Amino acid sequence: MTLPRSPNASHNPDIAEEKLPENIRKKLGFEAGATYGDALSLMQFRAALNGNRGAAREIREAIEGKAVIHAEEEREAPQFDLSAIPTRHVPVRPN
Repeated sequence: MTLPRSPNASHNPDIAEEKLPENIRKKLGFEAGATYGDALSLMQFRAALNGNRGAAREIREAIEGKAVIHAEEEREAPQFDLSAIPTRHVPVRPN
C-alpha cells in the first residue's frame, strides 16, 4: 500500500478499499477480504461504545445524515412543570 504524501480526502476511498494485511485481519477477527474501511468502522463503533460522543455522532450522521435546523422555523419555547421538583428550605445564617 502506498500512502499519500499529505492527508487528502480524495485518497481515502482508495485506501478504505485496500485489503488488510493478514496479521491485522486475523487480530481483528475479520474474514478473508476485509478492508481498511472495515477495520476503521469497527474502531469507530468501539470508540462510540466506550463513550466517545464524537465517534457516536459521526456514526449517526453517516447513517442518518446531519440534523438540519432551519433558522426560519418558529418554535414554541419548551414548557417545564417545576412543581414536581421537591424543594427544601435551607436556613440562612445571619452574618
